[in-house]
Amino acid sequence: MLPHNGSTNHHYIPQFYLKGFCRSDGTFDVYDKSIGKFKKAPQTPAIVFFEPKRNTIKYRGQTTDIIEQQFSRMEASLAELFKLIRNGLPVKTLLSPDGVRLLKFHMALQFWRLPRLDKFSNEFLKSRTIEQVAHMCTITVPPLPASEVHKLLQSDEGYRKFARAFFLPLTTFDLNRPIPGHMEWKVLEATPESGWSNHLCTDAPFIFGQPNDLMTFSAPFIFPLTNTKLLVGGHRARDFSSLEPIISTKISMLSFLQANRYVVASNKDYLTKVIGLSENYDGFTGILLLQNEVLSVLTEGV
Repeated sequence: MLPHNGSTNHHYIPQFYLKGFCRSDGTFDVYDKSIGKFKKAPQTPAIVFFEPKRNTIKYRGQTTDIIEQQFSRMEASLAELFKLIRNGLPVKTLLSPDGVRLLKFHMALQFWRLPRLDKFSNEFLKSRTIEQVAHMCTITVPPLPASEVHKLLQSDEGYRKFARAFFLPLTTFDLNRPIPGHMEWKVLEATPESGWSNHLCTDAPFIFGQPNDLMTFSAPFIFPLTNTKLLVGGHRARDFSSLEPIISTKISMLSFLQANRYVVASNKDYLTKVIGLSENYDGFTGILLLQNEVLSVLTEGV
């Protein structure tokens, strides 16, 4: 019999990550793009970025929250990592081989967990050939039976949700290879004395060009670690040790524009200004223009 703990509120952005975007009292402000307003009262990580029973599935006639349970188990080491990041883990330690592996793993899990990929991931898994499924099955020892998994992916929505959560992160992202030689990772951090803590968290937290480039970590990307720290991948030949204030603002504008619905900030006034500035970049074309302006500072020869 499959396990079912009766869990209800299933986060698609984990609480341990959201804690890095809180004020000292453990709260932040939440803007809902669907209604164009801030929520009336400050919120906490426990009550945002979740959907009721999002990770509850039916598999062979049984209802189970096994996906949520597995997330909880897998997140233990990641929660500890992000606690250390909030508490000032040295960058040299964070970007050591072990730290990079954990960061990659978190990013892979987070990428495939986002609601904006619900429809795409479902169709992606249904379209896999038996050869492609056989590759996915190599994540276990011994490998899972490819023919049986292929049939389940075609016929069982619950199994597709499980595969999305755990097969895709491990088989679509380069988790075990070194960072490509032409790339370099840095953590850009606001100085404590500046008091600046304005990086945003959204339901679309990654900034990148093409999905495959993010999955191979072979092109520039930006991923907020906290409201004061950005993980940045850029071309090694490009100096991106620090970013001009206008670029930091444009990163916030792009984060806001590409969000599906929710945006959180520890500085409500700052987010309000960002929302106003974002009106200068209208529609999909505007977002692409802003994305190019942001990523160009990390790209060789631009």
